[in-house]
Amino acid sequence: MYLSRRTIENIVKSGSHPVWDPKALNSKNLDLPERVIQVGEGNFLRGFVDWMVHRLNQAGLFQGRIVVVAPRPTGRTTVEQINVQDGLYTVWLRGISEGQQVDQPEIVSAVSRAIDPYEDWQGFLKCAENKDIDIFVSNTTESGIVYQPENYVPTEPISSFPGKLTAYLYHRFVYFDGDSNAGMHIVPCELIENNGDVLRDIVLQHAKDWGFPEAFRQWVNGANDFCNTLVDRIVTGHPPEPERTRLFTALGYEDPLLTMGEPFHLFAIDSKGTAPQQENSTQTASQESLVPKESFVEGFRRGDLSRKWPFHEIGLNVKYVSDISPYRVQKVRILNGAHTAMAYLARSLGLSTVRQAVTDPLLSQFVNTVIDLEIVPIVQCELPDVDRETIHSFAQSVLERFANPFVEHKIMDLTLNGLSKFRIRLLPVLEQFSQLRQTPPQRLSLALAAFLLFYKSADDGQVQWEVRDDPVHVAAIRSLWANEPLDSLKNTIVSILGLTEVWGQDVNAIPGLANRLVEQIEIIRQVGTQQAIMRVLQTDAL
Repeated sequence: MYLSRRTIENIVKSGSHPVWDPKALNSKNLDLPERVIQVGEGNFLRGFVDWMVHRLNQAGLFQGRIVVVAPRPTGRTTVEQINVQDGLYTVWLRGISEGQQVDQPEIVSAVSRAIDPYEDWQGFLKCAENKDIDIFVSNTTESGIVYQPENYVPTEPISSFPGKLTAYLYHRFVYFDGDSNAGMHIVPCELIENNGDVLRDIVLQHAKDWGFPEAFRQWVNGANDFCNTLVDRIVTGHPPEPERTRLFTALGYEDPLLTMGEPFHLFAIDSKGTAPQQENSTQTASQESLVPKESFVEGFRRGDLSRKWPFHEIGLNVKYVSDISPYRVQKVRILNGAHTAMAYLARSLGLSTVRQAVTDPLLSQFVNTVIDLEIVPIVQCELPDVDRETIHSFAQSVLERFANPFVEHKIMDLTLNGLSKFRIRLLPVLEQFSQLRQTPPQRLSLALAAFLLFYKSADDGQVQWEVRDDPVHVAAIRSLWANEPLDSLKNTIVSILGLTEVWGQDVNAIPGLANRLVEQIEIIRQVGTQQAIMRVLQTDAL
């Protein structure tokens, strides 16, 4: 019996006592108008932004629902399941919050329906004709916000996410005849620096490529609010068996969309409309040159995002700020960086979850020291105005969150799109540490060595590990590994580090890194991953 409107009605009529409270689900919210479009159907957005919007609706402070759109053809199954369940799904939060244990399932009713744009492109564009839908949310992973040249055919779906957004905005611009009041708040949740600014620039590039009129590019700049954001919550998604069956029994229904997560959450948003609304608002010189003054002012007369989404008024940890960089640097470097640093060593050791990794005597010591000795010092350099105790306190909270006994965060999930994750999360730390200490960091070098071996399937000629990443980049790395017997390990590593299309730069520019990686890989091959970690831990911090 799948979760659906009818299922809820039957449970309420039966008078049973499920672990969730039927009274906490306001039935009126099931018919609220659509006000948000969201590209991204995955666990994270459902357990983060959509959960927040649900909470806001329950408090009567938003009164709108979300249309979910799959960014890739692989999202079709989830789209179908969302529609089967009338947009309903369960978020189950488990962990410790303010010293209290949280073990709370909640039916989220913020989603109205889901669209597969590869099957219903016009249905996706049709949403642009609804002026009430004026917030655009996305999470397509770090690799989603990239410029990808492609052709524009109005009747055919666009492959990339920025391309989809460009086509959507252009359809809206044409439909509303360039009305500045038809602009949108665009809220990307991808973990890249200045995600809103980067996304806007790619949209403008597509507009230029496709020959859209200058008036549209001005409208994109002047009437739309591209927010830079930082998101933080560990969402693990669907639980494995036999836990899943036990939870379904407790709930009284089956929910393939059940999303597990931790209580902690942080949403930092830099909304350009956050400044006080004034009829004669001042503009920067760049804004003045791009957009007529009256158009710019009219666009932001729509009201800032903090008034439409007053999450902070109901106690949610949402910060509307003018600069998200301190939040971003701490989170991406320490929490996400530690995830990426541990994942490939954990996989090689046969560990399957983050909790297993941080409770393993050896790997937990590695994780603690890579954060304390190699990542935190660079964060302190990047954030000189942030108190050191604040940074160390955040690092300690990260380790506690990793050890949450209720959260089964799969190691293999951390490897999804690992190339872009390593490039964004840890490559800057490698660079800055090497410049500061005149030598590459021991622990992060070992993490990178395990990372590169993972893309080779860890020297196992009989088994191909599942590598969920850009297939072109994976093929490029594996082709270089395949030539190793004819070349040398050193030349292979130099060639891989020189793949600028993968790393965004020639990583050989980091002095001594290639030699350090060769040493680490040889140690792994000679004595195994466990012994390699032990040797690194015995090395004094450089």
